[in-house]
Amino acid sequence: MKDIKKETTKKEIKKKEVSPKNKNFDNQEETGIEERLLKVRRVSTKRAGGSSFHFSVLAVAGDHNGNVGVAIAKSKENTLAIQKAKDKARKEMFNVPITESGSIPHEVYIKDGSSVLYLKPAPEGAGIIAGGSLRHILELAGYKNVSAKIIGTNNQINNSYALVKALKSLRKD
Repeated sequence: MKDIKKETTKKEIKKKEVSPKNKNFDNQEETGIEERLLKVRRVSTKRAGGSSFHFSVLAVAGDHNGNVGVAIAKSKENTLAIQKAKDKARKEMFNVPITESGSIPHEVYIKDGSSVLYLKPAPEGAGIIAGGSLRHILELAGYKNVSAKIIGTNNQINNSYALVKALKSLRKD
């Protein structure tokens, strides 16, 4: 008899990513590091034989206690790109200062390429007032009261890296 290999469907792939048997799921519980996907995009390249597709993923990892990392990864398969981005975000984690009220120590105005960001401390109980990918990054960093405004581009990748630059520039008062 011939062995017929069953191809995995999209539903089965999603079940594997969420299942508790997945290494990242177990590792997340042990270390307390949460990972989120900010953007998944399919990019096509025109070649002589036709179009070739690959995936680009922007991910953020943080422990809600002052450590956060942002990374982008690419691969020909969706699941590989997601895994690479999460691993890279974990490796690129850095420490950020958080005040007693759960805010940033001082105002920051930063321009990085086409991204222009303005961050300022918010009063206690205000929550995170930010749009786009900034909210997820600030939440995973552990901030509770921050006001942020994106003035420049709407590009999530550029804004994420501009926020990383802004957080790294914060003084520890």
